[in-house]
Amino acid sequence: MNLAEIGWTPEFEQAAQAVRAAAPGVELQPGRVAGVGRNTATLWTEGGALEAVFAGTLRQADVTPVVGDWVMAEAVPDAPLRVHAVLPRRTQLARAVQAGMQVLSANVDVVLVMTAPDGDIDEARLSRYLEAVRVGGARAALLLNKVDLTRKPEAVLAQLRALDPAVAVLPLRATVGEGVAEVRELIGPGETAALIGSSGMGKSTLTNALLGREVAQTGEVGATREGRHTTTARTLYRLPGGGVLVDNPGLRDIEVWREGEAGGFEDIEALAAECRFRKCTHGNEPGCAVQRAVSRGQLSEERVEAYRAAQGFTGDRQKPKRRK
Repeated sequence: MNLAEIGWTPEFEQAAQAVRAAAPGVELQPGRVAGVGRNTATLWTEGGALEAVFAGTLRQADVTPVVGDWVMAEAVPDAPLRVHAVLPRRTQLARAVQAGMQVLSANVDVVLVMTAPDGDIDEARLSRYLEAVRVGGARAALLLNKVDLTRKPEAVLAQLRALDPAVAVLPLRATVGEGVAEVRELIGPGETAALIGSSGMGKSTLTNALLGREVAQTGEVGATREGRHTTTARTLYRLPGGGVLVDNPGLRDIEVWREGEAGGFEDIEALAAECRFRKCTHGNEPGCAVQRAVSRGQLSEERVEAYRAAQGFTGDRQKPKRRK
């Protein structure tokens, strides 16, 4: 297996040399995580796809490899590889969860956010997807699948382009192959793409179209013309001609995670400085920059309420109207 075709770079090679230098006498080889179990992983290596277990030192360091990670592993006679270290991530797709941060996939170059006109388009939620991609360091693209389900495709495409003029927006009919070539052009040689979106949007169908073979199970389309969610685990696929694709399970929504959020509300405080009134409680005051960010999908109402509670602000507030 050619490692460069699946994302290996000189920067990863430099990091690998540092790991080898810190473990003299241990024969370590690089591998990319293609699948993760409880304490095991499938690695793509120069020798092909191999099974691996996590070394005790890795668990002690509280580092959990995720799909897309590059790791250094030791070959053990008559046993699976043993993962000793996770190389520093270039980018990551992550979300905020109650326990902190959950990394969905690592070392992704472009995140393909898929939506459809049959009731899935929610500007606030799509904005959160795009913000999560930006925070993680990757670039984003919006894919409007099932474009034939709307009588006004150009109006819907314009609606999506207005979310972020810098983000590519592509129409798509994955079931018949329309737009698939244009999506493939977004993924350069050796790059990694992650495919995300709500369940039933056609991610598995697009995965099969990009790979040119049936690898991901697709669900039937019911009376509502919505596909059934079929992807149940993050999976890494090699693309013809080089490059990698991560097919993710459906995401109902995403809460944007930012560095330092676990310890405070620095992002909200920065916005609060732009409010019209110095003593704004971020409830129903006019000119509130915090509530404006909520209406744009840049902040969740739950985080703002937690911030207001921490500041001792009480009383009812008017929920901001979502931008349409």
